Amino acid sequence: MKIYVKIGLAFAFLWILIKLSCFTFNVLLTELEPFVFMNMLFVTLAISIALYIKKRKQKEYSNLLDDIKTAMIPGVIYTIVVSVFIYFYYQHIYPEFNTDKISEMEIRMQDKNNINDLRKSNPEMENKSDEEIKSKVLKSINDYYSAKFTMTISLLGLLVFTTLNSIVLSLIFRRVIFKNHLGANSSPNES
Repeated sequence: MKIYVKIGLAFAFLWILIKLSCFTFNVLLTELEPFVFMNMLFVTLAISIALYIKKRKQKEYSNLLDDIKTAMIPGVIYTIVVSVFIYFYYQHIYPEFNTDKISEMEIRMQDKNNINDLRKSNPEMENKSDEEIKSKVLKSINDYYSAKFTMTISLLGLLVFTTLNSIVLSLIFRRVIFKNHLGANSSPNES
């Protein structure tokens, strides 16, 4: 197994370990933001470490696409492993998260002021009855807080973040960090 795959797996398992530890110790169970930012940090670290290792071992000229490909390997591995885990986490380990969020929204929909706020903020709901608004909101919330939807969104978000991060970090490594290393700024024909 390539070192780049191992890097992606290591950071994915580290994130899973942290998520399961938080579940075990009942810490940050309803918070999503810390884990989203942790995902961003771990993807960035995995990509950076892979690029650094590649550039340090590099003996001949490589182009930008090779660097981007190298950067994408740990990022995509991380994305797939974490997204599949997210599905199992919200489907089997902690399904109460979804039901609690849905119940919370049902309670909020009991308040007439919240319904009026929705009616004002969304022109399409202006002429709908309170019951129509409640049913529409609760249906969309049921779809939103499903394990499959959460996995799909995390997969999509992490994949886009990995792709953009791979491009940006490859450019930074080529143009700044390893600027004079093995003719990173020159083509093989300039020698």
